[in-house]
Amino acid sequence: MTERLVVVVDDNAANRELYSDLLEMVSFAAIALDGGEQVVQVVRENRPGLVLMDMNMPGHSGMDVFAHMRAALGDASPPVLALTASILPDLAKNLCQAGFAGLVCKPCGVATFIEAVTWGMAEGPKSFRVFTD
Repeated sequence: MTERLVVVVDDNAANRELYSDLLEMVSFAAIALDGGEQVVQVVRENRPGLVLMDMNMPGHSGMDVFAHMRAALGDASPPVLALTASILPDLAKNLCQAGFAGLVCKPCGVATFIEAVTWGMAEGPKSFRVFTD
């Protein structure tokens, strides 16, 4: 596992750039992807410590991409934090049941974002957590 590497998956170019810049400010490396088609290959080749996954992308939802990654990589899958501004009833429960490590509610402040990433990258078992401002 590359301990300081985060894969960011978001169809919005401005979000990808912002997240990558924030990660680099606190000494994390980032690989930014605009959709889910490459996630399995990128995770397999680079072994990131965390994936940040937008939930609402055209083509394949973040939930679909997550399920595909888990099926392909099994226990080698890194923790995944869902990113979304669409907070629907039971979303956190559904993400938890699917196996996500947590949820980052957009928009969020820099401190909340960095806290979520640092928590997601930490070693050891995790209980599902929601990060919001």
